[in-house]
Amino acid sequence: MIQLVLKRLFTGIITLWVVMSATFFLLRFLPGGPFDAERKLPPEIQANIEATYHLDEPVWVQYGYFLGDIVQGDLGPSFKYRSRRVNAIVAESAGISILLGSLALLIGTVLGVLAGTWAGVSKRPWVDGVLSILGLSTLSLPSFIFGGLLVLVFALHLGILPAATLQTPAHYVLPVVSLSLVPFAYAFLLVRTSVKETKLQPFILIKKSYGLPDGQVTYLHILRNSFVPLLSILGPLAAAIITGSFAIEYIFAIPGMGKHFVTAVTNRDYTLVMGITVVYSMLLIGFNTVSDILYGLLDPRLRDVGENSV
Repeated sequence: MIQLVLKRLFTGIITLWVVMSATFFLLRFLPGGPFDAERKLPPEIQANIEATYHLDEPVWVQYGYFLGDIVQGDLGPSFKYRSRRVNAIVAESAGISILLGSLALLIGTVLGVLAGTWAGVSKRPWVDGVLSILGLSTLSLPSFIFGGLLVLVFALHLGILPAATLQTPAHYVLPVVSLSLVPFAYAFLLVRTSVKETKLQPFILIKKSYGLPDGQVTYLHILRNSFVPLLSILGPLAAAIITGSFAIEYIFAIPGMGKHFVTAVTNRDYTLVMGITVVYSMLLIGFNTVSDILYGLLDPRLRDVGENSV
């Protein structure tokens, strides 16, 4: 098991380095710069600004400065908010994004599991059909369109929920519901399929032949074995939450990392884009690593494969 953990950690570090490097060079090679949108500066002032941020040096030298700062945990100064460090901006906004994402992941997954279980064990075909249409519809509908519809209905027409910022608990409802759409769909479809497949396994038929009540077979054997594959989508669910938060935070004017990321890309704020990319990548890699480790603990076959491949 230790070998599996070490392998996942090593793979995560390499993945993080590749993502950081690719993002760094893509930003540098894109047309335009962080100070192009401002009014034309005198040449000597422009030169001083570029020298301050090492933009007057070759790209490979800038890349060396970047790696050196990252190793020390320094994300550098923001090009747009010149009096602030990227570490401070990320620390200020990360808590909001993590709270929203955690609530959406929890609510969406729980509702998806309940709906998938109901669809999988129900003996009424119409229940499975209606819930399946609901699950596929939520998977196909982009979260930012769903969020816009929620604002249109509940904020503008009905006026029962606020549409922007996070001043009160009521302000969390619309963005959290919007973000929970994709986790709900993933959890529902996976649990529904897993429950239906587990019901047909020989050991389930054996349990029923012992005369055990259907409820006991369902909850102690079918659902217990059906929930294990849910861990395998922990990483994709986290990715869906993170990528979906970009648009959702911008729509609802939430000062989280997603909103800062969108504005940083627009402003060519290299250091802020890199800082948020690093944090997002670490979160995704962390979720995938934890998911693999937990899945390996619950499924010895996967653990043995991971150890043999090291």
